[in-house]
Amino acid sequence: MRHPGMPIAATATALALAGCSLPDGEYFGRVPAVRDPKHLRYCNNGQPEGLDPAQISSTTATPLAHALFDGLTRYGNDGLPEASLATSWDVAPDLRRVTFHLHDKARWSNGRSLTAHDIAYHAARMLHPLTASPSADGLDWIKGYDLFIEGRNKVLLAEAGGLPAGTIVEITGWAGVSVADHKTAKDRLPDTNLRTASRPLALRDLGAAPAAAYATVPRGTQVVLIELSGRPASAPSPGAETWAYVHWNRGDGVFGWVPAAELDGQPTGDVAFRVRRVPKQQQPGVDLTLDELAADNAAVRAEVDVRGKDLLGLPEVLGIRAPDARTFVIEAGDPTPYMISMSPSRVLRPTPREAVSRSPRRWAEPGRIVTSGPLHLVAAAERDYIEMVRSPTYWDQADVKLDRLTVYSIDDQAASANLYYTGDCDAIRGSNVPTSYLPVLSGDKRGGRPYADFTVAPYLGVYFIIVNTKQFDNVHLRRALAFSLDRSLIPRVLHGGEIGVASYTPGTPIADLLEEDLAACGVARDTPGVAMVIERGKLCYVPPPGLEFDPVRAKQELELARQEMGPRFPKSVLYKFNTGVEGHKLVAEYVQAQWKNVLGIDVGLESQEWKVYLSDTRKLQYQTGRMGWIGTAADPESEFLRIFRCSSPNNRPAWCNPKYEALMDEAATMTDRKARLAKLREAEAVFIEEAPVIPLYNYTQKHLQKPYVRDLHINFIDQPPLWRVWLDPDWKRKK
Repeated sequence: MRHPGMPIAATATALALAGCSLPDGEYFGRVPAVRDPKHLRYCNNGQPEGLDPAQISSTTATPLAHALFDGLTRYGNDGLPEASLATSWDVAPDLRRVTFHLHDKARWSNGRSLTAHDIAYHAARMLHPLTASPSADGLDWIKGYDLFIEGRNKVLLAEAGGLPAGTIVEITGWAGVSVADHKTAKDRLPDTNLRTASRPLALRDLGAAPAAAYATVPRGTQVVLIELSGRPASAPSPGAETWAYVHWNRGDGVFGWVPAAELDGQPTGDVAFRVRRVPKQQQPGVDLTLDELAADNAAVRAEVDVRGKDLLGLPEVLGIRAPDARTFVIEAGDPTPYMISMSPSRVLRPTPREAVSRSPRRWAEPGRIVTSGPLHLVAAAERDYIEMVRSPTYWDQADVKLDRLTVYSIDDQAASANLYYTGDCDAIRGSNVPTSYLPVLSGDKRGGRPYADFTVAPYLGVYFIIVNTKQFDNVHLRRALAFSLDRSLIPRVLHGGEIGVASYTPGTPIADLLEEDLAACGVARDTPGVAMVIERGKLCYVPPPGLEFDPVRAKQELELARQEMGPRFPKSVLYKFNTGVEGHKLVAEYVQAQWKNVLGIDVGLESQEWKVYLSDTRKLQYQTGRMGWIGTAADPESEFLRIFRCSSPNNRPAWCNPKYEALMDEAATMTDRKARLAKLREAEAVFIEEAPVIPLYNYTQKHLQKPYVRDLHINFIDQPPLWRVWLDPDWKRKK
């Protein structure tokens, strides 16, 4: 029996299915006796990139973070939001504001009460450039997002040009030059939040004595002011001394509170800026009718001259507020119908300021981590295992069935399946079953008898090729690559029931829709492709057709690319993919063969470890590569289309199209859901025609779980509440 600390390589002996007899029983591999009904051994689909909700984006890490950190809402057994920290919420009629009402039972694992101020802190942290969160665009709909990401919306500290102190303004230029011209020159916007002190700064928790400092900033050293006490995100007691929350760029960085009066130096205080009032549509706490908003947006907002000393970037420029400890308000600039469906996501899973401040990049490690969820992290070994136990401070103990969760962080699918086969792993989730095993598991090689512990289910996800548009900037080249791929071959390559598609937004095959959903989608059953059912029988989204396999058009597009690019036309193409997933290699070889056979292009393949692959694609150190995107709600806009907006940190192709941006902006103003979806479809058509990504197929979920595993629920988004699982020692008798 494997135990944590024993290297995976020592226990995951290769099982050569082709060379040994297959298990002839009802289940795939050994079914051991249940030793502990409250201990689940779970085979994950690789090494998570971290456990900090602000620093993760993968399906490998997200379910683990959800077990460690509570949210305003959480994903229920069916994958839909259910109440958690918030017991109720009020949605404004114009779909621009949600007010969440929190209970008072939640605690951090250090014993401190979890409040609405923690959620406000985390949301602002998600968006701050110092965090560089890969999931920041999960909040791109809130008021102030775009300007905050750029560091351009500020609070005016003193009256200027008729604008009163406290006005939220946007920087339009500095040193006599416009922002646009500075961007062309690649000038960096001077940071008006830079501060220095004439004496050492003792960084500590809010209100603590200097002796409680955990870091000391040398005098004269620059720090960045992040927040002031007395603002919505901190809300100290009335009459309290003003404190400043600052960041010191030492090592991985450190944050802390200091009395604001100690920050007596301002390096950018004399820089000349031009500013204007932010539109009322982007001002938190401002409620106007559509006509009033239109009039304000059309009005001329005069620019005024100010000095850097009178401008300060603070969280209050954002549409996030905690009026008190039990109320959290989030505001959108435009009607946002998906605010509740987004509420369980990692972007609103609060993180503890006191832990993050001391070690921003390493606070979520064993021994440092402070959690709020059903489980608590106690041990971890990279590329081996993660150990969690029941959190004694979690507010809803009755909902927790596990005392211990052991997660095997296995980057190799075969090793993962072998642990399951030998009985050392109770369940494999997240489509982590090797492709070569699927014909066996599904029964194709057993006379049509699938194993009873194997399940294939629909999945809200799409697999696609990303194309680096900075290197392959010619649209005809990208379109040639897309037209040359025959997606009908994908199911034969992968054997997992995948749906080969050239369209992007995933959904259910139209041929499989219920009659009421066919009507809502406005399609006939023989219509090719997929459709996303948003509301049963009422609301549906049918993505525009993709660039289907067409060898003739592929060659025509390639010739146009060759003519337009001249000597820049690539002699070969490099395709990258991450290791550990057998299907990625098979897809890579399929793409390599198709591009060679149809286009005559030589294709090199390069595999990388997952974390390296994520880093390289984020830095645009690739030409083409594989990527997938899994949604957390049936909504094309929030889940699949906005990640390819110009400012999105998940826009790995680095594609930026003004027409796409304009259509997405136009859709965002619409309250009529059907009209909004129609506009989104126009935007997606632009995206498909430009081919910054090349869709290949819609995912399916492939699961293996022992017959004694209970309540490991399968849902469309593959977000099971892991803490609700238990193991049944009497499963044979009950069966």
